[in-house]
Amino acid sequence: MAAFQPYAGAYVDAQETCRWSCYATCPVYEVRTFDDSLPAPPQGRKWVRKPQHGQTGPQVALLVDLVAPDFSQMLAQISRRTAAVDA
Repeated sequence: MAAFQPYAGAYVDAQETCRWSCYATCPVYEVRTFDDSLPAPPQGRKWVRKPQHGQTGPQVALLVDLVAPDFSQMLAQISRRTAAVDA
């Protein structure tokens, strides 16, 4: 079994910056909240849907290599940060 490696990044969704982090046994290129507006994966990659670890929030979609096996365990989290409002 391959060792877990940390991955992290960010994306903007509806004017909110979403930061993501996960530990996985294969490369993770992108993580987003799972919904119907996910972009089509690039050739050779696929979206894998997983619940967030230890949270009741929405499920996440992880962009991984097409040949990556399904994950039996994965630690992933998305946290939203709303842009500050000028006072």
